[in-house]
Amino acid sequence: MKLIAILWLAFGMTTAFAAPGGGTDYPSRPLRMIVGFAAGGITDITARQIAEEMSQALGQAVVVDNRTGAGGNIATAELARAQPDGYTVMLASPGQLVVNPLTQKSPGFDPRTKFTLISLVNESPFVFVVPAASKFKSVPELVAWGKANDGMLSFASPGMGTTMHIAGEMLQVFAGIKAVHVPYRGGAQSTGDLVAGRVDFMIDSLGAVASQVQAGQLKVLAAAGNERLPQFPGVPTLSEIYPDFVASSWLGVVGPPNMPPAVSAALVKAVERGARSPRYVETIEKRGSRIAALGPQAFAAHLEKERGRVERTVVKAGLRLD
Repeated sequence: MKLIAILWLAFGMTTAFAAPGGGTDYPSRPLRMIVGFAAGGITDITARQIAEEMSQALGQAVVVDNRTGAGGNIATAELARAQPDGYTVMLASPGQLVVNPLTQKSPGFDPRTKFTLISLVNESPFVFVVPAASKFKSVPELVAWGKANDGMLSFASPGMGTTMHIAGEMLQVFAGIKAVHVPYRGGAQSTGDLVAGRVDFMIDSLGAVASQVQAGQLKVLAAAGNERLPQFPGVPTLSEIYPDFVASSWLGVVGPPNMPPAVSAALVKAVERGARSPRYVETIEKRGSRIAALGPQAFAAHLEKERGRVERTVVKAGLRLD
């Protein structure tokens, strides 16, 4: 009997340790979702929503863990060091996976790290906005004035290295103008100064400026996504003016490098189910966001395009954020 008990214990221990890698009993405990930004922000809010949906799909709690600092680099570095057992994932932003590795010499992790891509969860189309009292009625008109008044234009962003900052730099590269970047400590300050006319323009997500647009404080001159927005069907896209100019914000779930295929497949299924849930879709659409193409293949293709666009901007503008 003692021998049988020992054999049973050994078998049980082997099964327990094999489960995370083999994926047969995965998940057997709560998961952690790292977020590189403060609680209450749009990334944190989205993380908590998608974590709740994932919890229902996986049958285990998905706990959000805010690891703020360095533009998301602290969280990304922690994910890079995490065990690839499926119990640690991150809701990643463009800055963490695209901008920071291209613009910083020492982001705190190897910029060549190949994280396990799970799926995008949403995309927020950007819009080109100016103060309601602005003299500019179109982007070409603004650009023409900028060319005639070199360095006199200014654009706002919520901070250095944000997707909004990169979008403004992209406009300069594509349009051949020079504009002064005015970084703020958050979207509320940048939007407030734009409304007040202290800066000339901003390229930001529709959700971030929707209330000011609806209140008549800001006007939309162009959409920055792949297609015109249904809310502004008569407003052109920037890509109609400058081919291949696309700027948007997005969020996606990633895991540490070298996750076992069975585990990553289980996460892909859970994230896709969560991102398609009516409750999640309704919530993000109210913010002006939309569901992005789901799955790791679509995520990889999206990242490749994003890196290409940002890299062209970084090289031409000589942009460094160290």
